[in-house]
Amino acid sequence: MKVGIVATFQSTLVLVSSALLSPGQVEGADLGAGKIIYDTQCAVCHGASGRPDRDSPVVKGLGVMPADFSDPLFNSREPSGDWEMVIKHGGHALGLAEQMPAQGEALSDEDIANVTAYIKSSVDTQAYPPGEMNLFLPTRTKKAFLEDEVVYKGRFTDQDGDNARKHVIEIEKRVGKASQVMAELVYESEGDVSELAEVEIGYKRAISFSPQHILSAAAVWAIPVEADGDGQLQTYLAYGRVLSNDWIFQSSLRLKFPFEGASEGEAELAGIVHWVHTPWPRNVFPALEVTATNPFRSRNGDLEWTVLPQVRIGLTRGGHVALNLGAELPLSDQSWDTRYYVTLLWDFADGSFFQGW
Repeated sequence: MKVGIVATFQSTLVLVSSALLSPGQVEGADLGAGKIIYDTQCAVCHGASGRPDRDSPVVKGLGVMPADFSDPLFNSREPSGDWEMVIKHGGHALGLAEQMPAQGEALSDEDIANVTAYIKSSVDTQAYPPGEMNLFLPTRTKKAFLEDEVVYKGRFTDQDGDNARKHVIEIEKRVGKASQVMAELVYESEGDVSELAEVEIGYKRAISFSPQHILSAAAVWAIPVEADGDGQLQTYLAYGRVLSNDWIFQSSLRLKFPFEGASEGEAELAGIVHWVHTPWPRNVFPALEVTATNPFRSRNGDLEWTVLPQVRIGLTRGGHVALNLGAELPLSDQSWDTRYYVTLLWDFADGSFFQGW
């Protein structure tokens, strides 16, 4: 049994990740200049302290409630780059309220960066993972950021004999400052057999983060419904990092422990690189993902490798509804030929499903 080896491997991943966790240097902004701009351009709608005054005639006349920058959860979960785009191009550009006017002609890029930094600094968000780490959702690699999402995952497996299909509905809800609860329904079919296979319930917590990286730990309990077996416990570490303006990297190490015999479980290591060639969310972003799976009771030839080219397609102007398409190809001797994936994500913290199309 290779449990000891896997545990050592997991510890090694933590140590390697820790070595990469030092945040990159962020160019300093002029908060004093940002405050002047905020007081003269923004406070009339958003309030002097960042909280809109509901009784203000200006706010009442807008017809919508401006963003409350004093809320640390809201302030932290929104990336600075998105706010800069909204300030420069207006709310409509990212599918938000049209009442937010574009300031690109009145303010320089430096002004916009300064006022964004001032707004970000107006409330203490140190205990909240930053929105910059809400990276694209991969197909196999587990995501480290904590967000409010509804996700559909579909998988078609081309294999000898009857082909197989898998459908997953997942709901993720942010809890507190750095935690998330998760629930999944898993439906599987192969040939004439179709079943609600299992329900999964999980908890995830961010344990280290900065505007350049995030590391989370999670535990998931898979409870069989119509499938055979006693279920299993899954634990994983998930890591994300911004490599540059154009590239992001994510990885995860997942361990599966079946309740009928933990030694019958397996370890799965996955990693993905996305090319982020534009800041506009409604676009096509290619990625390449690689996975390696090995049973705890490994023998020669048990290690399974796959490669999974895929694309993320932002469907809404703000990218809070997105489609992911991919095809997984085996690189080792496996029982299936090709797997095809489709994932539909709705980040409901950023608006309704039909907003910003």
